[in-house]
Amino acid sequence: MKHFLKRHSLIIGLVLMFLYTWTIELSNAGVLPFEVPFPIYITLGWGFIFASLLMTRLTLVKDETAKLFKRLFLWRVGWKWFLAALLIEPACIVAGVYLNAALTRTPPDFSAAMAFQIFGESANLFVFILPFFLVDLITNGEEMGWRGYVLPRLQAKYSALTASLILGAIWAFWHLPKYVTHFNIAAFGWAVIHFLAFAVTLTWLYNNTKGSLLIVAVCHAMSNTVGVFMPMANTSSSENMGAYIFYILFEVLVAIVVTVIAGSAHLSRMEERQMQE
Repeated sequence: MKHFLKRHSLIIGLVLMFLYTWTIELSNAGVLPFEVPFPIYITLGWGFIFASLLMTRLTLVKDETAKLFKRLFLWRVGWKWFLAALLIEPACIVAGVYLNAALTRTPPDFSAAMAFQIFGESANLFVFILPFFLVDLITNGEEMGWRGYVLPRLQAKYSALTASLILGAIWAFWHLPKYVTHFNIAAFGWAVIHFLAFAVTLTWLYNNTKGSLLIVAVCHAMSNTVGVFMPMANTSSSENMGAYIFYILFEVLVAIVVTVIAGSAHLSRMEERQMQE
């Protein structure tokens, strides 16, 4: 049994992640004939952690499970990597919003920010930015699954760039339930490009920090936070698509620069790519 699980660990791990998280997502969207209780709903992101740790324990030695979990707290990686994780996505988003504003000669409409839908139309958004970031960082366990479990297994077979693009495609597909009640082909198409480009950048961060899940989680949380507080498009609307498109084009530019500088084989000049046989 252990040999079977190890041989098919990537597929089985992905199935468990999708099964846990999609059940919650589709229930929340009203697609399934039952409703998941709120205490379970808030564990959605942790489903990646549960599946990754379980499969690592079943297929590898016990020490590997502990090592995987500890990488969530791997912070001694150098200040420049924290700076990159904190600034890359905000820079792309802000540049996209203001480039679109300049080209359309229309000031950014901050009243359209998704944050107002979450915290209320009269909310002082500056008060909520840091709490939102911290909550997202703590509750979103995606990086344990995508970068901690899936990416090393892909990098054992493919170059870092190819592994990133495969993971980006899987990552985009995982987001389909968010579009199920209001599918917008244009928004989803650009989202796919976003996940492909962002996956390359996150692999670059991951491989250069000896597999720090903390660094990639910080970058992911910053992307989610700034995207919510800036006037950007979302899955339920075609509004602000110009800003969204420019943001993604900046992400693509970052991914290209990273690949050229760091090399497609490892996406790192200093470290070997993180692999799991």
